[in-house]
Amino acid sequence: MGHKLLTLFFTLICSSGLYAVFLVPSQNPVAVGSNVTISVNDTQPIIIGLWLFESSTLFAWYVEDVFTGSGHQNGTEFDISTYQLTLPSVTLKNSGLYALDALRPKARAVITLDVQEPVSNLTAFVNMTNLVEINDTVTFTCSASGTPLWFSWQNGSSTVTAGGRVQLRNGGRDFIISGVTRYDEGPFKCLVANNISRRESHQMHLNISYGPSNLRVTASPEKSVYISGSVISLSCSADSKPTATFYWMYNGNPLNVYGPSYYLRDTTQNRTGEYTCVAQNAVTFRHVAVTKNIDILDPISAVAVNPAGSPVEGMAFNLNCNVVGPVNSIHWMKNGTYLDADNMITFSNDNSTLRFNRLTLSDDGPYQCAASNAVSNMTSLAYNLMVNYGPNNTAASGSKVAAVGSSATFSCSSDSRPQSQYSWYFSGLKVKNGSVYVTTPLSKNDSGQYTCMAFNSITGRSSNASVTLTVYAPVIDVVVNMDNQQPIFNQSFTLTCTASGDVQHIQWMKNGVNLNHDNRISFTNNDSVLNFNPLTLSDNGQYQCDASNAINNMTSLAFDLKVIYGPWNTTISGPTVGAIGHNVTFHCSANSHPPSQYSWFLNSSKVGEGPVFTRALSPDSGGHYTCMASNNITGRSSSASLELTLRYPVSHVIVNAGNQQPVYNQLFTLTCTANGDVEHIQWMKNGMFLHPHNGITFSNNNSILIFQNINLSDEGYYQCVASNAVSNMTSLAYDLMVNYGPWNTTVEGPIMAEMGSNVTFNCTAISRPHSQYSWFHNSSKVGDGPVHVTAALSLNSSGHYTCMAFNNITGRSSNASLVLTVIEPIATVDVIPDRTIPLASQIFHLTCNVKGPYNTLHWLRNNQNLLPSDRVTFSADNAVVTFKTLQTADDGRYQCVASNALKQHVSHPYDLAVIYPNAAVSVQACVMLTALLALLLPVLEEWL
Repeated sequence: MGHKLLTLFFTLICSSGLYAVFLVPSQNPVAVGSNVTISVNDTQPIIIGLWLFESSTLFAWYVEDVFTGSGHQNGTEFDISTYQLTLPSVTLKNSGLYALDALRPKARAVITLDVQEPVSNLTAFVNMTNLVEINDTVTFTCSASGTPLWFSWQNGSSTVTAGGRVQLRNGGRDFIISGVTRYDEGPFKCLVANNISRRESHQMHLNISYGPSNLRVTASPEKSVYISGSVISLSCSADSKPTATFYWMYNGNPLNVYGPSYYLRDTTQNRTGEYTCVAQNAVTFRHVAVTKNIDILDPISAVAVNPAGSPVEGMAFNLNCNVVGPVNSIHWMKNGTYLDADNMITFSNDNSTLRFNRLTLSDDGPYQCAASNAVSNMTSLAYNLMVNYGPNNTAASGSKVAAVGSSATFSCSSDSRPQSQYSWYFSGLKVKNGSVYVTTPLSKNDSGQYTCMAFNSITGRSSNASVTLTVYAPVIDVVVNMDNQQPIFNQSFTLTCTASGDVQHIQWMKNGVNLNHDNRISFTNNDSVLNFNPLTLSDNGQYQCDASNAINNMTSLAFDLKVIYGPWNTTISGPTVGAIGHNVTFHCSANSHPPSQYSWFLNSSKVGEGPVFTRALSPDSGGHYTCMASNNITGRSSSASLELTLRYPVSHVIVNAGNQQPVYNQLFTLTCTANGDVEHIQWMKNGMFLHPHNGITFSNNNSILIFQNINLSDEGYYQCVASNAVSNMTSLAYDLMVNYGPWNTTVEGPIMAEMGSNVTFNCTAISRPHSQYSWFHNSSKVGDGPVHVTAALSLNSSGHYTCMAFNNITGRSSNASLVLTVIEPIATVDVIPDRTIPLASQIFHLTCNVKGPYNTLHWLRNNQNLLPSDRVTFSADNAVVTFKTLQTADDGRYQCVASNALKQHVSHPYDLAVIYPNAAVSVQACVMLTALLALLLPVLEEWL
């Protein structure tokens, strides 16, 4: 028995292969007195295992039995469900190696636990806190308890590192700063830490005195030069601790002014100089001074431009710039633009005088001088320089000619400053003072020279100008006439221009355009007579004569010249063919002035007058029509003729097919009939003219349309158009629809059915008109119409079902058939178990019971196909399914499916629920396991 147990134990603990397992402490390192939990990562069940500390056993277990080992410590706990180890209130002795050894399955995991004392008893101090910059050195010291310890220092938020003026000694416990600066004031603190805790000391501050340094003097406002009367604020500042004291000096002499600020008010030029600020530190015993220069200047108060004498063209002239106040510079401007010296202008040494060497009119304009110093500038008001000159360019203007009884106006002008004085003279006598002279009403004796004299009282100069006047009698009463002549084509003709007054020139015009002589037109009697030799039609128009002299002109009213001629080019218009019973109209025209008179003749007999002739046509109205045009002034006449032919109009146009039927692929004709003189027939299809082509021809003067083999593409609306020279008419449309079929006869319906059911067959065919249908079963007629529904089917209903389609117009028929097979139906399908209660672990049968013929059987479980396995088998015909050993996994809904050629028939479901017969097997298994544990426990205790 002992040999068998050892064999079993060896098998349990010596199985080959390790699997991964990890230990996770709740904290590590851990402070003394803390509780620590060592957890095992997610793992599979450990049947046999050990918890070890260093080399001693804490716990061992087999399945759910736990044993305490020799290394067990009071309070240490083990959780068999999670394999978790808990150590309460740890001490330094709890530091060490912890291991989990799994024997089945085989695995091992270790972790080293580090128990430490936290930081405590932290103290820190500094040897001195009040120091002077550069002069002093300071030492900080820090101490604490705990295991292990690390020391560091912080200045504010920055960590202190050794180097330069900074030293760290005794493992960081001592911190020394040599030659302190103003930036070393802190706050400083000591930081002590180990793996489980961290402590900080209180903050320590240093008070470091320094300065004064970086002494600065500023002025407000800050300027290089100040204007008299300015308020100037001087401020002094320095970097110093404690705060520096200040006093002020002017040009090296104390001012008895203390403090960082000094104010200068109501300043004048004599306050210009050096201002010095001195700063002192009472702790460091240091002092420093800085100096600032202040420059004060009076502003310019007035600037004016004054002339020296009067400005005269061609003479020298000066302008002076007078300034009140200190001046650094003077500049001259004209029209706002700065002036530079040239050959015409110069400046005095200080620019206070502007010299014109010789004045010209271009020197006119506004002049200003601008004076400035360091604190101000001022520009004078403008002096407007205007140079006196003249009179120059004296001119006299006015009428050169005038009409008797009118007045003449003369004007005189000259370039002069100031303006000239004017006098007028005629025939050596003064007649008027002033620039404008208007005469009294003129006579011919007032013709002559009028003189103006311009005089400038400033320059003492004068200038003359003259105008010569001629006095005329005006032209009036201008008329064009032709006396007693008639303007007849190709004969001589004259027009005469008459006028009153001093006529110097006559000009003829046609249609508003000046007329010149040529080979037919000439002028005589000082151009007063216009001669045409001979007249042509191009001479028609509006004629005027314009009579003129130096003072006026007059144009006559228009004379409308219209040349008399004709008749020429007589023409007649109208139809050459007329419709009997209708009216006919002829028009006659001729070129003639005045217009011609017209007479109409039919075959030499006068039938009417006037340019238009209309009459109703009868059968004897045809023949030769003549129009004669005559001019009663020229005495001439001219004729034109036309020949009229008569026709009866077309009417009653019809398309007909007679007694024919348009049958597909047969001969078919359409005939066009009409009344009247038909000269031409044209066929149309769907509104488009039709021409002979494949299968379509025309005969009998196009009155018959022939379709050799009519087809469906010939369908459409057909019309014929009958016409002659005077009329045409289109028939109503004939709607051609071709009869055809039956074609493509088809039968639709099932080819197999069960006994007792009804079957519907449908028959279709392409046909015009629609086909008539007959049905046959194995050559026996069984019905009419496109749809045939059978009675309840029997096995004798199998066979050929034929549909015959018939067209009573084309006389044609067409057949289609279908073969129907009638089979016996499946009546019922049932699932039958071989017992009422399906017990677990026993054999079990399900049988599929089918009434009626079928082709195949198959089984479903929970609506999924049931497949064979090592426990589930099927009979050869699939009618029986056998479960070799029933299990609860076989529970489910089972169905049998029987199929014939038409469809599947599914049984009602059978719900299988496997039942265990009793609980004896479970009790027996428990007793056996308990006996096994009783045998193993002594062996395990001895081993542990």
